[in-house]
Amino acid sequence: MQIKRLYAFGSLLVFAGGLAYAADQTILGNSITVKNPSTPDKRKVTGKAKEKGSTNTIVGDPTVIGATLTISASGGTPSTQTIPLPQGTSITTGKPFWSGTALKGFKYKDPKGDNNLGTSPVKSAQIKKTPSGNFSIKVVLTGKLGTVLVTPPNPGTSACILLGITGGDTYSVAFKAGDGLVTNKGALLYKHKKVTMEGSCVAATTTTTSSSSSTSSSTSTTLYGSPSKAFFERVVGLLD
Repeated sequence: MQIKRLYAFGSLLVFAGGLAYAADQTILGNSITVKNPSTPDKRKVTGKAKEKGSTNTIVGDPTVIGATLTISASGGTPSTQTIPLPQGTSITTGKPFWSGTALKGFKYKDPKGDNNLGTSPVKSAQIKKTPSGNFSIKVVLTGKLGTVLVTPPNPGTSACILLGITGGDTYSVAFKAGDGLVTNKGALLYKHKKVTMEGSCVAATTTTTSSSSSTSSSTSTTLYGSPSKAFFERVVGLLD
């Protein structure tokens, strides 16, 4: 329900120009499940967020230039993956990957893994707010469509889902250590559900400057929106 007004600058190979986010909105998590039962093609990640009576809003339109999705799982062996979700048309279904409106919500569908030159593991994603105020986010990643790099941390302690609408806001769904119910089955499964606290998946750095001849000071805050190694480290570090 919290909203941080920050500015992000970064780059994404599939988009021309810079990747800018206006704000980071936090949404209460429902559950995240990370499975790695055997071979990489069997890996699967599902995440859900649901917040009743939410004051959050959908800012941006992924049907124009898409979005990005970052999944992080922390613990014994942390892992993070950022996947671009650009707009386009599926060569299999003939339908656009993104559809919807800010009023009704947006859906991303790629059941055959056609996006990103046939390498995307994201089967579906959704962001929605109902007239009654229920805000929800759902994501599904499967190794059958593309490489899933996020695996059970063995043991898992925390996780984050970060959905960023290009040119709009980011949406953070945090599963913090010590909050909610956690299930670990070694390197096979990590599940985290029923959290009670929200949190940002984006780390901010604050720099304060002062002058000896003045009592005034200024503070600048930067939101890292680039899917670079530095961004990965900031997301994972925030969860530890």
